[in-house]
Amino acid sequence: MDEVIRGHASRVRAADPLVAGQDELPESGEERVAARDAVGLVSVDRIDPATIRASWSPLVVHRLQARVAGPDPEAALGRLVDRWLKDLRVDGPGQALSVSWPSRDTVPVRALAQRGFAPIAAAAVRPLRWEGPVTFPWIRPATRADLESLARMYVRLVAYDAQFGWVAVRPSTPTRIMESVAMEVLPLEWCWVAEVAGEVAGCVIVQPPARSTWMGRSVRMAPVAYLSVMYVEPSVRGRGVGVALTEVAQAYAASQGVASMTLHHALPNPLSTPFWARRGYRPLITQWVRHLQ
Repeated sequence: MDEVIRGHASRVRAADPLVAGQDELPESGEERVAARDAVGLVSVDRIDPATIRASWSPLVVHRLQARVAGPDPEAALGRLVDRWLKDLRVDGPGQALSVSWPSRDTVPVRALAQRGFAPIAAAAVRPLRWEGPVTFPWIRPATRADLESLARMYVRLVAYDAQFGWVAVRPSTPTRIMESVAMEVLPLEWCWVAEVAGEVAGCVIVQPPARSTWMGRSVRMAPVAYLSVMYVEPSVRGRGVGVALTEVAQAYAASQGVASMTLHHALPNPLSTPFWARRGYRPLITQWVRHLQ
């Protein structure tokens, strides 16, 4: 199947030279599945509902990493997905299927749509270049005193995105988010808050390159940082708060040598999808999903 992987990588590289990681599949640790002109790895991700990861996904996700080549990549992907589904073992309710695909490699994806998959989220990227500092007097680095405000906005972000069917506010969500902000975000990541009329009304959180290696493996422009949270309170939206937070975060990251900023946004979200497009972010990897009964 090395020929299939090489053909897949060549097609993806022609469609989007910025996508990395398409020229291999892990040799162990997953179950391999194959069809004519296609090969993939299948895995089952079972998430502890008491962890913060449970807020960002169904608790059981069946995943397929696929590589397809040949004269008809759409048909090849269809055969591979059919093979995967034929052997699928579902042992409870509320589970889902997930296939992540290079966004600009559009030739095969009708095979996913025809099998009930829909695009739910995009991993997006924006190249950065240092052009000098960006400052706004009402945006400042977050401190420990902002812990409760940050956690509150983070939970509201999860609650808003939960409308689109992939993430969820679970009983553990507020506690796990508070812990994450206290033990990871504030001491280890880059975080700013916006103050409007004396109140914290927005925030942006960025994982620096040392904490973004999981995302960096998908991008050919390193170092890579990951913008994990950006939230603005509804009462002050439309005033440029989100734009200012984003510009401050991008300028600081560029000053630290970051070459590309990445993030995820829900594609059905009528606020985030156009916002990030206007900020210069474009899809890199699209997550296609199908919910199981």
